[in-house]
Amino acid sequence: MKTTRFLLLPLAAALSQVWAAPVAEETAELSPVTVTGTQQQKANTVKFNPKATLQPLPAGDGADLLQSVPNMSIIRKGGSSGDPLFRGLGGSRLAINADDQFVYGGCSSRMDPPTSYIHPSTFDEVVVTKGPQTVTQGMGLISGSVHFVRKNPTFREQPYSFNGSTTLGSSGRRDASFEAGAGGKYGYARLNVSHNESDDYKDGAGNRVHSNFKRDSQMIQLGVTPTENTTIAGTYERSRGKAAYADRKMDGSKFDRDAWNVRISQRNITPWLSEIEARYGSSEIDHVMDNYSLRPVGMMGKKAMNPKRRTDTGNLKATFDWDNVNLQTGIDYMRDRHTERSGQNYASIPFKPTQSFKQWGGFAELAWQRTDKQKLIAGLRHDKVTAVYEPYPNSDSNRTIKYPLTSGFFRFEQTAGNTKYYAGLGVAQRSPDYWERNRDEDLKKETNRQIDAGMIWNKDNLHLAASLFASKIRDYILIEQHMMPHGGHGGHGHGHVMTMARNIDATRFGGEIEAKWQFAPNWSISSNLAYTRGKNTTDNLPLAQTPPLEWNNTLAFDNGKFSAGALWKVVAKQNRYAKGQGNIIGQDIGASAGFGVLSVNAGWKFNKYATLQGGVDNVFNKTYAEFVSRSGGFVDPAAGIKTTRVNEPGRTAWLRLQAKF
Repeated sequence: MKTTRFLLLPLAAALSQVWAAPVAEETAELSPVTVTGTQQQKANTVKFNPKATLQPLPAGDGADLLQSVPNMSIIRKGGSSGDPLFRGLGGSRLAINADDQFVYGGCSSRMDPPTSYIHPSTFDEVVVTKGPQTVTQGMGLISGSVHFVRKNPTFREQPYSFNGSTTLGSSGRRDASFEAGAGGKYGYARLNVSHNESDDYKDGAGNRVHSNFKRDSQMIQLGVTPTENTTIAGTYERSRGKAAYADRKMDGSKFDRDAWNVRISQRNITPWLSEIEARYGSSEIDHVMDNYSLRPVGMMGKKAMNPKRRTDTGNLKATFDWDNVNLQTGIDYMRDRHTERSGQNYASIPFKPTQSFKQWGGFAELAWQRTDKQKLIAGLRHDKVTAVYEPYPNSDSNRTIKYPLTSGFFRFEQTAGNTKYYAGLGVAQRSPDYWERNRDEDLKKETNRQIDAGMIWNKDNLHLAASLFASKIRDYILIEQHMMPHGGHGGHGHGHVMTMARNIDATRFGGEIEAKWQFAPNWSISSNLAYTRGKNTTDNLPLAQTPPLEWNNTLAFDNGKFSAGALWKVVAKQNRYAKGQGNIIGQDIGASAGFGVLSVNAGWKFNKYATLQGGVDNVFNKTYAEFVSRSGGFVDPAAGIKTTRVNEPGRTAWLRLQAKF
């Protein structure tokens, strides 16, 4: 009751404020539109607002938010902490960068992907880069990058700002977010507090899925602007959470993250030196997984593990501008340390080091606006990664492996009338990450060579975009499970299953096509099609964990005051699989059935300050699961219910109030 009262109070307060305010026909500050998909307006780049209401159910963490990006899949493990894949590749192949800091999870079983620590309402913009088409977002962009951005706030018209939202939904879903800011000529302050929680949801067949979660976060940012071209800012973030999982024998009873960063920026230094920026930050994750806090204790008794991970990052970047040439160049640094302890009484046991990583990198990215209609962009970076086992297994000494990594790209962009064409060639290298090195210490680095091409066409009430790619990955790191007849020993076997890693070669191709038509005043229809096909050329098998063809269609109405929409998601069956093979997140289970799901939404902007939105996801209560979902072997531990995969939620209703002052 206390939690419900906490969530309803801001709802009531906001309602009383907006009803007291006079209604005026002004330009909308807060759009009533419920976002069901993103649009690509730049070459190889998708940008969108993380504070907007999304369908399915408004996002609770970073992975939920990314569902609106075509060809982005989320591996479901429970009610939160899904793992994102872009074009079938995720983990450290998809760089996750928040406020120019790399975010990493601490769990050796991948309970906490980076996006589980990202609270969308604390960021101003999300930028998704497709493929190895930038060098400024760090190393290893095999699949691409996702950058959660915080912009410098401005207080030109008013010395303060306020944003708040409250969401209530099926299965006890209760979210609240509050953001306030104040500032002036010489500085600013920003505060964000958010809360997300849910009970176990039910799938379309009425099965209860072990999926409850609770997450809280706080963010405070202070900035000093002694001149209009100088910014000194510091940010502190704190998040706490717990989550139940339907795909394994343990739950996450503790997800604690504390992070801070400092940024110094000087702009307009000379006519040709536009900006110098320095950043440094640190993040520590303290995670506990056990089999007794969020589920009944089984026959094996109580078990617990407590990994901890600390990541320090820094970068120095300079931006130059000469007429029609822009150059970004800089260096970046990362120190990553992983420790762990286990046992029922883990709290009294000291942490032991397991692995550590150190990375230094340098980069340069140049954009040349050759003519008004032609642009050339190129980038090059080199990184050196030092990976250490601490201590090396079965030895008193450490073992160190060094990985030199070189990445680069070249892209050509041409505008002709209403159409922009682009084509690029990129190369990205990635060293084995913590999870992969847990399976095999002698893995080689990956090298992806990829061609990207596409077009964007806009004319009056029509929008059309296509983005295509083809790639060849040498020494792709494959994770696979082997059944041992009498219970394997060594490696990382568990019972009669042993998980191993090895290098293979792979090829991939696919892309995204999207269209939008404003066919009448206030009415639009949009559609996007996404497909990726991969092959393990070493074993002559499909490349595991590659999602099937997906088609999303939206019909929307919006007159500035009222809005309504319908989203029809259609996914083809997937018969191309490699059972037991996959990545650090999961392995292929078998073929999956196709499905179609209808969701609807409506919105009412009843005041210039506030919008009320609601929706129903999975209107017809369909029972279905995504192909890349994890196994549902522990869907309901108490009732002993098992499903092939973790099924998606059944019919879900939600209501959300947003207010902005």
